[in-house]
Amino acid sequence: MTISTGESLITAADIDDLITRVRRTAGDPGPLESAKATLFSGGRDGDGRGAGTGPDPEAARLIRQRLLVTALRHGGALLAKLLSRLGPRETAMVRRYAHRLANFLDTLEVWAARPIVLALMRIGLPYGEAETIAVAVLLLVG
Repeated sequence: MTISTGESLITAADIDDLITRVRRTAGDPGPLESAKATLFSGGRDGDGRGAGTGPDPEAARLIRQRLLVTALRHGGALLAKLLSRLGPRETAMVRRYAHRLANFLDTLEVWAARPIVLALMRIGLPYGEAETIAVAVLLLVG
């Protein structure tokens, strides 16, 4: 298992890829562009005047969660990062159930392993694979 260092695994290039994919489906890339600006703007200190170190950790985590949900729906480099943390069986399951997982994650107020595991098990995944996917999801947005 990988230990989270608090450093984001989501890059500006990942968001650019999502923006391109959303545009191809005639979607509105505005929220993605705002997310990119917020995460990689060079920093604000909370009062909107700059000179800080970036968004507060909670806001950044929420943005990363929204980005992952978008990646589950549209694919791309960010989804590839998630899949690279999984074995072949879990990868196939995420690809098969990506939209259902995205829809479920949209309903969560607090992302935690247990509800994600239970939702994946309701879809039909075995416990071990559901747990592996849930941990990979949480490490990516953590």
